[in-house]
Amino acid sequence: MLPESAFERAKRGTGQLFAVNRPPGAERTQYLIQAAELARANGFAVTWVGCRVDAPAYWPWHAVLAGLGGDAAALDAEPDVCAQKVVDALGEAPALIMIDDIDLAGEEAFQLTQFVAGSVHHLPVVIVVTSTGTTALDDTVRLVERAHAVLAKGRITEARDLLDQAARDGDPEAALGLPGMWVNKFRGRADRALAIARLREALAAEPAEPLRTRLVVRLAAEHAYDRRETECVLEALEQARNTGDQLTLAEALSLAHHALWSPEHNAHRLALTGELIAVASAAGLDLLALSGLCRRTMDLFCLGDPHAERSQVELARRAAGYPAVLFFHAAMDVMRTIRAGRFAEAEQKSLACLRIGMEVGDVDAETFHSTHLFAIRWLQGRGAELVDLAEQVTHSPTLPDLEFSFEAALALLAFEAGQRDRARSALHRLTINGLSAVPLSSTWITCMFCVVHVAAGLGDAAIAREAYRLLEPFANQPVVPATAIVCFGSTELLLGIAATTFGDNELAAGHLDRAVTTNIRLGNRPMTAYARATLAQTVGGERGRTLFDIAIKDANAIGMDARAAMWARERDGLAGRISIRRENVWWVVSHHGKDIRVDDLVGMRYLARLVAQPGVEVTALELVGGEDNGNQPVFDEEARSAYLARIRDLREQLDENPSPKLEAELEALLSHLERESGIGGRSRNFAGPAERARTAVRKAIRRAIDTIAATEQSTADALRDAVTTGYRCSYHPGGS
Repeated sequence: MLPESAFERAKRGTGQLFAVNRPPGAERTQYLIQAAELARANGFAVTWVGCRVDAPAYWPWHAVLAGLGGDAAALDAEPDVCAQKVVDALGEAPALIMIDDIDLAGEEAFQLTQFVAGSVHHLPVVIVVTSTGTTALDDTVRLVERAHAVLAKGRITEARDLLDQAARDGDPEAALGLPGMWVNKFRGRADRALAIARLREALAAEPAEPLRTRLVVRLAAEHAYDRRETECVLEALEQARNTGDQLTLAEALSLAHHALWSPEHNAHRLALTGELIAVASAAGLDLLALSGLCRRTMDLFCLGDPHAERSQVELARRAAGYPAVLFFHAAMDVMRTIRAGRFAEAEQKSLACLRIGMEVGDVDAETFHSTHLFAIRWLQGRGAELVDLAEQVTHSPTLPDLEFSFEAALALLAFEAGQRDRARSALHRLTINGLSAVPLSSTWITCMFCVVHVAAGLGDAAIAREAYRLLEPFANQPVVPATAIVCFGSTELLLGIAATTFGDNELAAGHLDRAVTTNIRLGNRPMTAYARATLAQTVGGERGRTLFDIAIKDANAIGMDARAAMWARERDGLAGRISIRRENVWWVVSHHGKDIRVDDLVGMRYLARLVAQPGVEVTALELVGGEDNGNQPVFDEEARSAYLARIRDLREQLDENPSPKLEAELEALLSHLERESGIGGRSRNFAGPAERARTAVRKAIRRAIDTIAATEQSTADALRDAVTTGYRCSYHPGGS
């Protein structure tokens, strides 16, 4: 069926030609009847004429003009004059012209039809021509319309090539690119710059409405994506509403949705997709309506909504004939398969998804496949196998400029491979200006997943604390990128790991408890096991052993063998392992099945931080939360010089005129200078922040252990053996 938007555009003087290559019969006739009914409903005059081999010259245009109330005598002239008179006549009022069997028309009529078709985008008409096969008339269809037709069949690369040719031919509509579909799909700088330049050039030509607004919206969406600003695209969306044009509004809703692809806009995006589906469906814009359904499904997964799976089933039914949309459905299906713990099946599905993406020409096909593979291997505990691949992907020219998740993934995989320096380097590149400087993007939350894990592994409490602050608003959302191609469970897990890293075990345990519950609700079997094991590490004791037992059993059942083995080793060490947790105003120290309650001493806070991260070195300065500005001298150089000058002056005066008063002043100055000077007369230093922190931490931990010893000497002895203090502090439990 013809899209209703074709008639809306024709009313504003932008007509279209549709070539229908179908054999005569009921199907073709029904198509034309429906087109006529839709045209009349939109207030169009309708003329329907068939061609035949014995017709006079210029037939069927005699009948077309007569049917529209025109003068058929206009065709009694030279071919060029006839053609212009027909075009002038068609400019009078909106009309649907249907010409059956154009391949039977004579040469004069066919050439006239070609001329009219070439001018149709300046006329208030919709022309439908039918034939039993392809004809030369197909070439007269605007390149933009042909691009839209092949896009509807899922051939993205071919559509882009046609639009590129149309743009070079000066068609301003071609500057819009794939209509309303995606933002930032030209990843190369040169290609992207050309696309933006074409949009500006098309706007500078002052096109009529609604094309002008469509161009404004596209340009605003591209800028919003680049700059992480939303105001411009939301203003452009309101401008599109004011045009009253359904196609313009549908495109604007789609583009605004894409430009808002970061986690703080999840709920807003869902509202946009609901409106997009309604507007596009009513206007007969099938591809945009289907795109809206696809994005709605993604948004529901991002929100952890239980209706996401139902929406994906509906998408699967409707996307069967649209490979470009089917690619995204396939990617989400891989995510669900990973979430179910079926890793081998997920790998096969990811390869099938890659093939679909490559066939339709989607620029993200390889990136999606890499993301799937990273998720699978990391969950299996085999992430170390992909470190070099992660390095390669970070340098891929198909990644957007604001894409940092693969840099973060490199840091995580390198850490798990034991390459701490490589992990630290990648993390430093990412956080050099602070985590707040990492822009919110479609993959921001998965980027933070990696950052939190690496910060925990490296014992970086400062990064963990900043990550906690940034992630806290998203506690109720799962770790899912905007495209919903992977799911790393509840964000509560990240908050728990971050809290453990900066030493608040009580806060961490609460988050991790909620992470387990949420992951069960999400049906995420691998991340449920992972969250249980992480909670076990935090709470320790008998509860920790029980949690480990469940996590190990579940992990073995779904092929997470490497992680299960690692968790088994940690579980077996819990019996003699010391754990420290906060309960109300007390610290509870668990060791060999006994719980000891200790007052809220400063040293207990330091011990809890160290015990929560066995083997990780933490500076004393970091434990007390200070900043090292170096040791400060008691005397600055100016004061010291003044003291020495006064001493010389007093000695000279005493040589000339001995005086008890002067001798007393000299003696006092010499005594004071001696007290505040180091070896060899060098200035003695005040203790700097690092030195004060070292001393304070050592004394505080010693007092805390002495307090524990008053109740349980063996636990205190184990802590003395395992805790090292100094400028850098650590806890190495050994065999305790």
